[in-house]
Amino acid sequence: MPLPAGAIPGIDVSHYQAVVDWATVAAGGVRFSFAKASEGPSVTDQYFLDNWNGMKAAGLLRGAYHFFHPSADPQAQAKNFLHRLAAANGGSPLLAPGDLPAALDIEVTDGASPATLLAGASSWLATVEAATGKHPIVYSYPSFWKSTLGNPGALSGYHLWIAHLNVPTPMVPGGWPGWVFWQFDKQQVPGVPSPVTDLNAFNGTYSDLQNLAQYMGDCSK
Repeated sequence: MPLPAGAIPGIDVSHYQAVVDWATVAAGGVRFSFAKASEGPSVTDQYFLDNWNGMKAAGLLRGAYHFFHPSADPQAQAKNFLHRLAAANGGSPLLAPGDLPAALDIEVTDGASPATLLAGASSWLATVEAATGKHPIVYSYPSFWKSTLGNPGALSGYHLWIAHLNVPTPMVPGGWPGWVFWQFDKQQVPGVPSPVTDLNAFNGTYSDLQNLAQYMGDCSK
């Protein structure tokens, strides 16, 4: 599926993509990327440090995400994420200009009720916002949000990163006014050894994306 008209191209990666050549990724036109930092209360992504540094060195606006497990303590999960971020970020979890807001990947229940999931996610988001200094992003997909969770609007005040593949326009659930990031396809990306990488789009101009990252660099690109 091609990039949506007028959108800014990006990708997201985790250990599944292994060692990424970020200079080649950037040369191919990608402008931003999210990398998995952590999962649950204790798991870390083994490639996060390399990805975090590599994205910046290649001139990409960069973001970090955490895979949320609703059955685990949300504060322990926030601590895990912030610890991994700080370790890669010179000792501080505070996000700098050029860093996109942290993202929370919500796509499993682990048997938890929707109310428990939403309460835990809210706890994680508030803690991470206070520590990083930027209003976070919620990642999910429409069928999970609507069918599994009952289409709650409790997190609609956060930026939405929606995963909805191979459709001309993503479905926006949960009372969000629209999408900010859209994971729209999976393809091979030059510079990434994995045969499949998630393709993303930002809903706005490059200047808008820089503003989200609080980056006041050259907006003409």
